[in-house]
Amino acid sequence: MIILLLPACVLNAERYRKWEFVNPAHLRVTITPEKPEIVAGEIATFTITVRNRTNHTVKIHYPTGQQWDLAAYHGKTQIYRWSQGYTWADSPHAIPLKAGEARSQQLTWLTVDRNNTPLPHDSYIIHGMAMISPRHIVSNDCQIRLLPPAVKPTKTIEARLNQHFDIELPRYSGKYEIDWKIDYKYNDNRISVFSVNRTADKTVLTFLPKRVGHVEFHLYAYHEMQDATKSIERRSFRIEVK
Repeated sequence: MIILLLPACVLNAERYRKWEFVNPAHLRVTITPEKPEIVAGEIATFTITVRNRTNHTVKIHYPTGQQWDLAAYHGKTQIYRWSQGYTWADSPHAIPLKAGEARSQQLTWLTVDRNNTPLPHDSYIIHGMAMISPRHIVSNDCQIRLLPPAVKPTKTIEARLNQHFDIELPRYSGKYEIDWKIDYKYNDNRISVFSVNRTADKTVLTFLPKRVGHVEFHLYAYHEMQDATKSIERRSFRIEVK
């Protein structure tokens, strides 16, 4: 009896899976930011896309009215979930996707904390989700950077190999003294900070070019009594060492 019933059970299970489940390998979920950098406290916009990777139609099953979601992470901690506070009706439905067809949705994130204070100026990882049945599919990692309120345009400086050059920065913001923190986007040991000197109203950074090529970095300004995640200004530089 066991031997006779087993094939029937297997066939029923296969039919059930074809009706109820979607093979995750058949779908690709991606997320892209509208802008890779925004000022902290503003609205970040993302486009989430689910695409049929096969050469045949795939039915996507949703257990509720929710089709999309988004989560933001600072480090490994989830700090935002788009769906938090929302409820959806229990309305199971299915949407067919033809071969190569895609569906997209834009979701937003207001980059403030629970007290409506702009979040720290740093990089954040965003995940998009397609909330299909029986479990949601998560997108690729998407990174955006939250910036201080003042962002200066990039300045290009031509420098000679082994010849020092200076970058002059303001020493005070109003009555408060400010410090400057360097953040290299690309350096590869081409330049290094040789010295830091302060005059009555300026901070002078002296650099030493050590290798030919280009360097890109940001300088963040922040009040002496605050950490660098609360910077008040960013200045960007591109150095061409010749």
